[in-house]
Amino acid sequence: MNKFFTTLTTMGIAMVLTACASTDVPQRAALPLDHGPRAQTTPWLNQQRLLHAEQQAKVGAEKLSQDPNK
Repeated sequence: MNKFFTTLTTMGIAMVLTACASTDVPQRAALPLDHGPRAQTTPWLNQQRLLHAEQQAKVGAEKLSQDPNK
């Protein structure tokens, strides 16, 4: 009975993970923390990183829309 329950749980988790992975939700950029006495970055630098990431996403979307084979 315990092995059966474990198998069902594992299959359920696998199905949930597969469903979550197949959605086309854009991933947010993970930025380092910008506070504290020894911050590794600044709010301005994080803003620049986000802007560059958005520009790269737009370029990638344009390339996909222009590619006739896809």
